Amino acid sequence: MQRNNTGTRRRRDKKAKPVDTDGSIASKDTDDMTLWQVFGNHPLVTVSKYIFLPYALYLSYFYLQLQHPEYLSKATGGIIQLRPAVGISDLRQLLIVGSPSTGTVQMQTTLQTTLHLEIGHETTDTAWNWVRDGTVSWFHGIRFLTDPTHKDKERLAKSFSAICDEDHMNMGFHPAAYREPVNKCSYRDKWSDCWRKECYLALIKEWGCATDDVDGAPDCEINFATTLHQVRNPMRSLESLVVKFCIGGLQGSVADSFLIYASALFPSHNFYEDSCIEAAGHFLVQYQNTMIEARKRGEIAGFYRIEDVSACNVAALAGLLDPNTTVYKPNSVYIANICDENNADSPARHVVERRENKVNADIVRLGWKDLRGGAHGSMKKTGDTQLEKLIRALFKALGYDESLELEVAPYVDPISHDDL
Repeated sequence: MQRNNTGTRRRRDKKAKPVDTDGSIASKDTDDMTLWQVFGNHPLVTVSKYIFLPYALYLSYFYLQLQHPEYLSKATGGIIQLRPAVGISDLRQLLIVGSPSTGTVQMQTTLQTTLHLEIGHETTDTAWNWVRDGTVSWFHGIRFLTDPTHKDKERLAKSFSAICDEDHMNMGFHPAAYREPVNKCSYRDKWSDCWRKECYLALIKEWGCATDDVDGAPDCEINFATTLHQVRNPMRSLESLVVKFCIGGLQGSVADSFLIYASALFPSHNFYEDSCIEAAGHFLVQYQNTMIEARKRGEIAGFYRIEDVSACNVAALAGLLDPNTTVYKPNSVYIANICDENNADSPARHVVERRENKVNADIVRLGWKDLRGGAHGSMKKTGDTQLEKLIRALFKALGYDESLELEVAPYVDPISHDDL
């Protein structure tokens, strides 16, 4: 037994590494390596191979494709010709504005996949995003804001502060999506003092910039050849907003971020006194009416109902089928071919399908009675029809048949005490 232990120790000693005179472990492998081999096997170099190098290549791809495509053209003697870069002040083709829950994600996806347009959702930063043709956005509707309360500079400052002092990413706006940060903020930080400053800068440049009705409003920094207003059946939009922002059911509380944004954009209405349905309904009415008024002033070229249009219909409204009104000329050539009447099987010619971002999968279904005072936590007088009248007026303004909604049975809240 003792002999075996001694043998084991001897075998282990044979595997032990030699020790230098200074007490350090000498590595025969290192001694036999060249300087380049030692450098190449260093942990930092190994990490760089698998992390930093791919990331550098990723950044280079965007840098060459979106910011400086001319470099690649010069390097190849003109053999490779990429699409020119689009800077902040360069004209883009299309801006589509639509209230949250009107299918903006679906429209952006449809225009990308069927017409191969570089269209972004809630982003206009052409340096790092494929948005050289335009943007679909609810938040860019702020360029048409004319709320009289905002003529009070102190009130406007409060609106800016409400949006910028905290991160509300779930509302779809972040200054990083607007353009490259002037203050060189780190994209690794979700929110910081630097991004807060960028937020203020973005709002100062964008708020009311497309309308002449706001005193002292700046010209828009980012401009589009055509702006369109996308709408959806108001009751369907309201139902989706309720699902998104009502916490704890219809009689629950309204999400703080929604109240902050709604109050900042439309301060003439007190959303904090509303039930959840009322807050969502008044926001929808205020937003849509703001876009309708902008269209009447000629600041928005037209509107369409998402239930009725195809990608080709939108392309026609945007001026993409006419070379004279197409900003990036090659677009009109291939889009005209995709949308040709003889190309009946083209997905771009079919009415847009509702596939993306389907928040309300029959979770909530509302009827007119659900909008009246006293219902679902409303503090208004029982039977009050103020919101109902506003939504009905919106149906009429947008060309929807409100009589169809009368056939919808009122929503029954499973936690309503009235039904127990």
